[in-house]
Amino acid sequence: MSKAGKVPSALFPVKDTGAFRRIVGQRPKRRFYLIVCEGEETEPNYFEAIRRCLPREMVKRVTIQGTGRNTLTLLSYVEKLIEQRRVQNLPPFYEIWVVMDRDSFPAEVFDSAIRQISQRSGERGAGKWFAAWSNEAFELWYLLHFTDQTGGPIRREDYAAKLTAFLARQYTKNAPDMFQLLKDRPLGAIQRAERGHRIMLRQGIPCHQMNPATTVYQLVRELLSYMDNPI
Repeated sequence: MSKAGKVPSALFPVKDTGAFRRIVGQRPKRRFYLIVCEGEETEPNYFEAIRRCLPREMVKRVTIQGTGRNTLTLLSYVEKLIEQRRVQNLPPFYEIWVVMDRDSFPAEVFDSAIRQISQRSGERGAGKWFAAWSNEAFELWYLLHFTDQTGGPIRREDYAAKLTAFLARQYTKNAPDMFQLLKDRPLGAIQRAERGHRIMLRQGIPCHQMNPATTVYQLVRELLSYMDNPI
């Protein structure tokens, strides 16, 4: 850690896939993706809805798992999935995304997990690893579909009330239709999330103190780049 408790931004790189930029007449290469989520329903439901909207040849190339595991055990579980795939002689995953929340984990645990994910890229042919993290919770990604979140830290207990106001209906955790409700707004959410994240990176703020912040936009942008007409 550098002076004044700052963390060099190079330790937590921003994956830049562009805002759906694509060379005319070309599509991204069809690759295999693994998305493993801490949560068992909220995050898997959202990403599963995106997966079903992808071109047919990509649907079978994206594997999504909700685990109910915490940050401390999630990485070893992902490694087991990668090894199982190798033993089965299946094509390796090109990218591995670990979706996790800050929750109430100690600062050193959260930052260490993100660092370890970044450092695993390319190990034993394991592909590129990325952390799609949220501080404090995944619901921040939903809020960013409506407006910037620049009023200071947001407690996870406050997300439901804020989303209820924006959605004009009661927000229910683990709702299976959130992607459909928000599908007209992803570009704005990506821009807001990236802008806020980059500002904090430039300031050298450690990930556990980046509240509110999320890197879920990186994963969503990656997936939507495969659509002929991004939503």
